[in-house]
Amino acid sequence: MVHIDNNILQEALDLGIIDVSHVQAQVDMYNKKAILLNHPYKIWIGKDGFWRTYLPDEEKTRKLIKKKEKEALEEAIVNFYKDDETLTTKTFDEMYHLWREVQDIMVCSNTTVKYDTDYLRYFSEKDFIKKDIGRIKQSDIKVFICETVKTQHLCKKACKTLFGYIHNTFLYALEQEFIADDPMKALKAKSFYKYCVEREKTTENSTVSDQEMESIYEVIQRDYQEQPWYIPTYAVHLASLTGMRVGELSALKWDCVKDNYILINKSEKYDRKNERYIVDKTKTMKERKFPITPEIKSLLDKIKKIEIKYGYICEWVFADENGRVHANIISSCSKNKSRQAGIPDKGIHAFRKTINSKLRCNGVSATIAASILGHSEEVNEEYYTFDVVSMEEKARLLSSAVKGVV
Repeated sequence: MVHIDNNILQEALDLGIIDVSHVQAQVDMYNKKAILLNHPYKIWIGKDGFWRTYLPDEEKTRKLIKKKEKEALEEAIVNFYKDDETLTTKTFDEMYHLWREVQDIMVCSNTTVKYDTDYLRYFSEKDFIKKDIGRIKQSDIKVFICETVKTQHLCKKACKTLFGYIHNTFLYALEQEFIADDPMKALKAKSFYKYCVEREKTTENSTVSDQEMESIYEVIQRDYQEQPWYIPTYAVHLASLTGMRVGELSALKWDCVKDNYILINKSEKYDRKNERYIVDKTKTMKERKFPITPEIKSLLDKIKKIEIKYGYICEWVFADENGRVHANIISSCSKNKSRQAGIPDKGIHAFRKTINSKLRCNGVSATIAASILGHSEEVNEEYYTFDVVSMEEKARLLSSAVKGVV
């Protein structure tokens, strides 16, 4: 049901800004549409030319009514329901789940699982979601977001996600004509960033230093000697040379290894809802070509020889006696190699950030670096670019810059 703030309405009427009869007509129109939208039975025209539908009935569960004109039938429906406001209003919670019914069809199952988890985190049992969506004001929304960000210590990314859920719910309510205006149209997610927790992502924690890389390579080479059949080690090695996503490593096929490049067009994903692994498109839904360096070629040749020797060879680059090596096994292997090297855990993503950061610090353009790694330039700069130039190199560059000045 569409509601109008009485104070605002009275002020507008006093000033002669609006005509009360026009306002009432608009409200009636919205309410009529809301009733018809929520009418649970279909409306149809019979062979006799009469329009028909059912109405709820306490004795018979439902009863059939018919009218010669569709407008007359709709009027009968509206008159039947108009005194029951529960049929023409929705709480935020009800509208959120109506939006989800549509949204869930358009996304993958893993995304719906995330939606469910986030719902429990942000909305479940909160008073805000019990409010009539037509009566929620901008101030209510601001207070709810601010309180949630503070109490749950949200970072900017999580805050933006929360904002998106709320805004999408109101936009859907507007689209379905349960509300006449979007109360969030003047709000921006970034307005709440000042309440967010800043999670510091240092270069040391996010990337792999040259010294750490040497330690990891020592462990990898030892593993090649002691357990050459253990394929995940080779996947970690390739990750350190390419910055490929872990799912892309798991889904890599030999026919994607060309003479001078690797075609990266698939990625493994774990369907949490159905508990199964699937090979699908890459995260960005795009394919890319990664140049093959002499080091990469040498490693790929070694992998093929090992897999032929132990009978693992198949369509997948990384496979063992159990078939294709899954992404979670590769991720665990990467962290284990770090521990064995005596350094903090470095996941596959750390190699990815390191490759990108070195490219950027060595003067490679943002466009080329993003293309190689498979990001947008914006994402690449914000989340994957760190200062990895050593202090010694910075001192050398500084000396060169001021040479001859003093």
